[in-house]
Amino acid sequence: MKTFHINILSVFGISFLFILFTGLAIRTNAQQIPLFSQYQQNQYIYNPAVAGVENFLDIRFMQRYQWRGITDAPRTFNLSAYSPIQDQKMGVGGILFADIVGPTRRTGFEGSYAYHLLFNDDLKLSFGLALGFEQYIIDGTQVQLDQGNDPALGNFKASTYNFLAKFGVYFNNEDFYVGFAIPQLFNDKLNVFEESTKLSKLEDHYILNGGYKFDIGSDFRLEPSVMLRYANPAPVQFDFSLWVYYQNMIWLGITYRTYDALSFGVGFNYNDIFLLGYSYDYTLSDLAGFSHGSHEIMLGIRFKNSQKSSEKPLLE
Repeated sequence: MKTFHINILSVFGISFLFILFTGLAIRTNAQQIPLFSQYQQNQYIYNPAVAGVENFLDIRFMQRYQWRGITDAPRTFNLSAYSPIQDQKMGVGGILFADIVGPTRRTGFEGSYAYHLLFNDDLKLSFGLALGFEQYIIDGTQVQLDQGNDPALGNFKASTYNFLAKFGVYFNNEDFYVGFAIPQLFNDKLNVFEESTKLSKLEDHYILNGGYKFDIGSDFRLEPSVMLRYANPAPVQFDFSLWVYYQNMIWLGITYRTYDALSFGVGFNYNDIFLLGYSYDYTLSDLAGFSHGSHEIMLGIRFKNSQKSSEKPLLE
């Protein structure tokens, strides 16, 4: 077993840095899980029950740079894919992710399974479970001190591994959707030092969202939506969004996120196959004087199922 030879001051310094950066999200955004402003375009990133709800293979890459202008601000990368199982009331999917904040990094993967109950031609109730594995890393080589360098800190690098699990429920038809997800079922301790030094733990998170789609004439569709996030002990955070779609090809959106930001989004759907989206968050929190806002890019591709499912509703 590898042993780290570090002095007591370095231990306190590294412990403080780890607590600071792993706790940064929950103190400023009411969450430890990564934040995305374009979750409307990919609800699967939070809720595994979404897998297979629609009749195509969906692949999305999302990249977020938060609080530009602030050194070591969060950077998040997410690659997801999900699909229905043909002629079955099921869906499967998977996610690869990386979340980087200063000298800390969280990377991992997950796979998910969803089961769908059909009440009529388009009303569906889905249940989803995702299981995976993640690694937390703290890298002392990424820390620069104002008064010289600490050799022990500069040579320090440690990590901890955790299993992860998500659970979700999703109820939807062509015009509305309601989802509930618990993205961290396990409350594991983050033990990055030997001798079981406990610095932090994964807190309970709960996400509830819903929206309704209104057709305005033959070309426009209006979609108001709301998302509620809760992570103990932070206060409840809300996203209030309004999206406008033109011929299901171009969309514009605005979101007000309590305690945080005002987000503006725009996107393009080419032939219902290729998707491109961008959002900019204007910071409203106490970080407004230091941050140039947050940027997020979404790229997507869809492969439609050429055959219609032969399944019949479970309930007539």
